[in-house]
Amino acid sequence: MAAAPSSLPQFARVLRKQELMDEMMETQGVDLVAAVRAGDGFVRARANCRDCPREATCRAWFLERSGEQAEFCPNGEFFASLKAEKN
Repeated sequence: MAAAPSSLPQFARVLRKQELMDEMMETQGVDLVAAVRAGDGFVRARANCRDCPREATCRAWFLERSGEQAEFCPNGEFFASLKAEKN
C-alpha cells in the first residue's frame, strides 16, 4: 500500500508566508488585533500573502529595511487602511 503524499512541505510554506505577513504588518505599523478584527479582510489578506508569487521580493525588502511602503505587496491597501484607523 502506497503512503499518502506528505502535506508537510505545503504546511511549512504556509507557516513561512504567515510569518512574513506578520512581520510585514509589524514593520508597516499595523496593529495585529485590529487586523484580526477586520474579519474577512484579514482572511483575504492571509490568502493574498499565501498565494503571492513575490516571496523573494518580500524577503529582500526586509533585508533592506528601507522604511518605504512595500509597493509590491498585495495587501498594501489593507495595511494602509488599518494604519489610518489607528491614527
